[in-house]
Amino acid sequence: MSLKEIIDRLPEGAEEPFVKTEFTPAFIQALGFTKDDIIPEFSTGAGPVDHAAGRSTNGSRFIDLRQNPRLYVETKGQDKDLTEGHNHYTKVVSQLRRYLLGPNSKTVQWGIITNSLHAQLFRKHGQVIYPATPCMECTDIDAVVSAFRKRMQAPSRALTVAIYNNKGGVGKTTTTINLAAALTLLGKRVLAIDFDPNQQDLGDALDLPPLQGQVWEMLTGKIDVAESITPYKHEFPRAKRTASFDVILSDANMASDFDEVKLRQHIKPNALLKALQAVKQTEYDYILIDVPPNWRIFSQRAVYAADVVLMPVRHDNLHSLQNAGMVVTDLLPEVQVERQKLGDFGPVALPVFLNSLPSKVSHSQAEIMHKAIDKVIKTGKPKKVDLRPYFYPKWTSNRRSLAMERIRYMAHIAKADFYHIPAAFYSKVAFEQYRSFIKEYFLWG
Repeated sequence: MSLKEIIDRLPEGAEEPFVKTEFTPAFIQALGFTKDDIIPEFSTGAGPVDHAAGRSTNGSRFIDLRQNPRLYVETKGQDKDLTEGHNHYTKVVSQLRRYLLGPNSKTVQWGIITNSLHAQLFRKHGQVIYPATPCMECTDIDAVVSAFRKRMQAPSRALTVAIYNNKGGVGKTTTTINLAAALTLLGKRVLAIDFDPNQQDLGDALDLPPLQGQVWEMLTGKIDVAESITPYKHEFPRAKRTASFDVILSDANMASDFDEVKLRQHIKPNALLKALQAVKQTEYDYILIDVPPNWRIFSQRAVYAADVVLMPVRHDNLHSLQNAGMVVTDLLPEVQVERQKLGDFGPVALPVFLNSLPSKVSHSQAEIMHKAIDKVIKTGKPKKVDLRPYFYPKWTSNRRSLAMERIRYMAHIAKADFYHIPAAFYSKVAFEQYRSFIKEYFLWG
């Protein structure tokens, strides 16, 4: 029986047990798994997910081994509205996220929510979870299966992260460089991109000269992305070893030779996304983009190319807090609409973090900041966007935590800039701080 026939046979308003039994196993099999690859009520360590699927190998069946799941599916009844933004949708996405981050979920790469009327695919990269597709109607279930299979069969190795805030002076370049360096020391392959031809701060920080036309040719499809890549290497004399990550430097020609109108005529919205596809698939674990502090063409193209957006803010800078909220409520939805024309979902925001936070912040300063954040959160309510999780990720219905992620101010970080060395390479203390940040945001365990 086809999936369409199964859906047609479901009673109108089918409740969860019926959908879970009649529809979900057949849906998972349509995605390329066998009956021996599917386990109901799989223990994630954070609660039982409705179904887990994994690959049976070397004559051993996943249903016997119950190890190394690849996909989780959480099912609801048709009475639960899973259209994006609905309360039921928000709750089941939160539930799926909890399962995907459970102790027994290290190998899981994909998650699905469905009620047989709608379905959405999520990608898990380390501990970052983001939508891989829009929430799709199952009226054309074959198209849904095709879209899901296409993404699951050829997952990108790299997570693309745009480091962005519309306010300057919040440490975007410093964050980009040190995340690249710390991820490199943690064994990851990293590409850092300076996408601000007017300031060229990332290249300056590494003492590397800007490119002369290569980025323009890359974005207009005249050369391959590999021809724009410069390796950055750092020698550790005492350890007698070298650490390196790759860089695409800013293009000086794009700052001086082209105005905004001409740039928009030649650099399409998906130009950077398209250019990076070749290396994103197999070459790198992380692609980090240093984005200009505005919302013009380079910022728009950079965010369009990202899977997630990481936003530094300052505790003493109101505009950086306000702009972070605006990214979530206004700018990202604008980009998502365009990306969904490609069948993707588009970039989503990670929780903001306080950058260069002093070791001591007075109670009055903290109170001023939290009051400002409360006002920012209120601006999201008329737009039906809950901004609280982006500022207070540890806030729950049972625990009103105002804890925010942070990177402390360190003299090591400021000093390393004078030597044109990432602080994470220059100072063990700085590396430990960025490693803790990476473990909190990106890496598993």
